[in-house]
Amino acid sequence: MWLVLAVPVKAAAIEDLTRPWPGAVVPYKLDPVILKRAGAKGTDCRNWRDWSAATQGHKVCRAMSEWQAETGVRFVPYTKGAKWLDIRTSDNRTNATLGYSVVNWVNVEPRASYGAVLHEFGHVLGLTHEHMRPDRDDYIVLAPFIGDSLKGCNPVEAMCRDILLNFPRHGRLQMKTDYDPCSLMHYLSHQGPRYPDDPRWRQAFTLTRAGAARMDVCSGQFQAREARCRKVGQKCAITEDDAALVRRFHGG
Repeated sequence: MWLVLAVPVKAAAIEDLTRPWPGAVVPYKLDPVILKRAGAKGTDCRNWRDWSAATQGHKVCRAMSEWQAETGVRFVPYTKGAKWLDIRTSDNRTNATLGYSVVNWVNVEPRASYGAVLHEFGHVLGLTHEHMRPDRDDYIVLAPFIGDSLKGCNPVEAMCRDILLNFPRHGRLQMKTDYDPCSLMHYLSHQGPRYPDDPRWRQAFTLTRAGAARMDVCSGQFQAREARCRKVGQKCAITEDDAALVRRFHGG
């Protein structure tokens, strides 16, 4: 789950140079391949609830619908204008640009989970990774191999590039809430799928005492949901803080 600007960059909170979508409106174009796989009759999300939940199209349109309901930012089919959000199929990555930029897109793999797609649309709306905030060391302790790599590793190696991209601390933020370990934009501690043959990734970080205290507070909003939704970095839903920050960022 990577995020990028016009070119790859590192990264709930909002970085200093991220821009909101004008008028809190996101014009989008859906990849014809995504539409065909969903069995869509048109070129946008109309009737998406009738599509198979396993399709990219259903997940993408459901994610836009959920973010719109929680934040008031509107996703509308593109009609005219210089900039829009391209929603594209990808064989090997699910990632997105950050906020409103020169170019704006979301890549979605055919088998991407709904939680992963929902997370990427958080990036589209300006949110960066929660675990990369400047104050993150007060709340989590990175696994030693990740911390050591951040101090110096060979960027020719894929794992080094991954760590340098997805685990450093940000510099300045323009907006933030209290640290939210429940945030949709926080990574899970178990990152085993990144490198299945490397057991170190099964626990990328642990919570500090302050992090555990924050977890006790934020997990209350998911008490009625299954246990996986009450874990650090859950991918079940947009948290109250995620939604509140996007609303504030877009002037709501």
